[in-house]
Amino acid sequence: METKALDRTAQFFRYSLLTCALIYVVVYLILALFRIQYPFELEWMEGGSVDHVRRILRGQKLYVSPSLQFIPYIYTPFYFYCSAAVSKILGIGFIPLRLISFISSLGSFFIIFLIVKQETRNIFSGVLASCLFAATFQISGAWFDIARADSLFLFLLLLAVYIMRFYTSRQSYIIAGVCISLAFLTKQTALFISLPLMVYAIYRSRRCSIFFIGIIVVIVGISTILLNYLHEGWYSFYVFELPREHTTLQHILMQFWSKDLLSSLPIVCVMSLFYLFTQLLHAPKEEFLFYFLLAVGMIGGAWISRLHIGGYLNTLFPAYAVLSILFGLATHTVSELINAAFQEKKKLMEISFYLVCIVQFASLGYNPLRQIPTVKDLEAGKNLITAITQIKGEVFVPWHGYLSALAGKNSYAHRMAMIDILRGNDARAKIKLNNEIQQAIREKKFAAIILDIRRFEFDIEKYYKIKELVFTNKEVFWPVTGLRRRPEFIYVPKNGNAY
Repeated sequence: METKALDRTAQFFRYSLLTCALIYVVVYLILALFRIQYPFELEWMEGGSVDHVRRILRGQKLYVSPSLQFIPYIYTPFYFYCSAAVSKILGIGFIPLRLISFISSLGSFFIIFLIVKQETRNIFSGVLASCLFAATFQISGAWFDIARADSLFLFLLLLAVYIMRFYTSRQSYIIAGVCISLAFLTKQTALFISLPLMVYAIYRSRRCSIFFIGIIVVIVGISTILLNYLHEGWYSFYVFELPREHTTLQHILMQFWSKDLLSSLPIVCVMSLFYLFTQLLHAPKEEFLFYFLLAVGMIGGAWISRLHIGGYLNTLFPAYAVLSILFGLATHTVSELINAAFQEKKKLMEISFYLVCIVQFASLGYNPLRQIPTVKDLEAGKNLITAITQIKGEVFVPWHGYLSALAGKNSYAHRMAMIDILRGNDARAKIKLNNEIQQAIREKKFAAIILDIRRFEFDIEKYYKIKELVFTNKEVFWPVTGLRRRPEFIYVPKNGNAY
């Protein structure tokens, strides 16, 4: 009777763990369906991504001399061109960009599942690994489905990882190299992450590694030369030079390990180390080396990205993805050890293990309602667009240029892109941009300037005055993730007609 009771209890906790894990996937799917159709920003730089797509569809270049009209983000272009292709079908707006991110995130879930299932022949462990990554939605910035490049970048990266681990032909190495190259053309971090994978490729097969490394060198090299040529040198300026000038945040050096990893995923981190240690002792060297080097690349890439100013929680995607994989592999290893070493107390050990995993999943819980814009947010956004439409003349909204585009007016350079130029080391670019913006303000080019904060350079207070606040309600129209920014102040020219 006692044995049957323990069997039922173990089964109960096993299904409880599975349910707890799957809830995160279901919640994310529901969240994404609500968020994908929201016509305003979920995060303060999303609108800039839409501006990039709009520019591509107009046939204009992305990487151009910085100006008041447009400054590109410091990222490679693949995500923007993919979004432009989808936007041709669905129309310009957030939906095409978020759709790519949403599908890419589901692809990442699936590849994590496949890696663990293929390695362990255990569907349960694969599901847990995939669900764990879904559970990091909140601690990685609630970023999976927004109009930014990160989810596509991770999907391409994981696809390369899967191919490298389970296929050995030259063709597979070429395909993996293409995936890494496309990941780089989505976000530059992929190049650093690929370095440990190159070491693994050389160890596994020097002959095949030539194809993997060679295709990356060829695609990255040729694309850099070609894009640089087409954009008259500005591609390298934005993609390589400006990011290299970003300040390193010293306090993140240890906070990444203590807070982002150990504090958020303590049980996962311990299990991941346990898995790597057991592999070092008992597994074939090739298997250990693959996952060790993968962890070095993915966690190291996340760490380096997080260290730089502006490195938000989304930079943790690669680290959380590889920890999810290692966690899934560890669950299978622990289960095998329990079956082999604890004959009499096997069920008690299983129950204890399931409970520990449940605690880890439960610790990642969050309120999903906080990640969904409200009806009042939607109404506030529509009212703002109506107000901008009624202004006679051009409107400058540096933090949210997409709003003026929605109102049928011109969109101008994004504030974040301006900051990258103004804090950079290129004196000519800084002076040119500064002079152009100051001249526009001095000449009162804009019928209104809408700012998020009153701290704005270019002598705005000398030529413009605050007419009114954008919102009277302090609770509406805030982004649900990222920097807390919304339009706050409407400035109009001094000694001029106040629209």
